[in-house]
Amino acid sequence: MSTPPDFRGFDLVRRGYDREQVDNYLTALSQAGSPPPPPAFQIRWRGYDREQVDARVAELLRRGR
Repeated sequence: MSTPPDFRGFDLVRRGYDREQVDNYLTALSQAGSPPPPPAFQIRWRGYDREQVDARVAELLRRGR
């Protein structure tokens, strides 16, 4: 069984993306045969930096994961 990638390199900010949703989406993206639908992350009081997450997701989708 492979270890899921660690995505916690994102900065934590006020009004950022929900951390659990981001982690779950990126894990699914790394394991899916085809890319999952584009994410619609909820905003939380303390969450991942939205620009960093958007850039990482775009890069992974461009590279095919």
